[in-house]
Amino acid sequence: MPHSLIAQRYAKAIFELALEMNVVEEAKSDMDLISSICASNKDFILLLKSPVIRPDKKVKVMELLFRDKIGKLSMRFLMIITQKRREKFINEIAFEFINIYKKFKNIFTVHIETAQSISDELRKKVIALMEEQTKGTIELNEEVKKDLIGGFVILYDDYKYDDSISYQLRKLKKAAAEVNLYVSKI
Repeated sequence: MPHSLIAQRYAKAIFELALEMNVVEEAKSDMDLISSICASNKDFILLLKSPVIRPDKKVKVMELLFRDKIGKLSMRFLMIITQKRREKFINEIAFEFINIYKKFKNIFTVHIETAQSISDELRKKVIALMEEQTKGTIELNEEVKKDLIGGFVILYDDYKYDDSISYQLRKLKKAAAEVNLYVSKI
């Protein structure tokens, strides 16, 4: 079974359980914490993926690491995952849980790439425009890419709007390459 499918199934299961127990917000903050620990601590990831370290040792490490930091549901879920030898998917499960939570709350993550950082006024306009377009709440991620030369690229869901100067130059170059100057028009 592909990794992402495993992560999606476990994330969906814990989300539905959190919804049923009315602890969705707590579970979401737990998954944020788990995700941030996985992102910042490569040794923890190596521990989770190691086939040499026994599951009971991994359970003890997770109990020490997450005790009093995450809710009972999330802690129990981590223990079950580890006992089932699926602990190497914990980071992916947390990521998928956060995606499910965002869909549930109608939150869209919009990624904008620009040649230079944008002003607060422009940021507010982009957020307002995207909220109108998506009919949801916008979480804006910004990235500065000098190779765009100017303009911007907006990415959300499966959509991409590229209005950068570098893209316009590539289109112009491609169009110019298609013109054959040696063909007589007579």
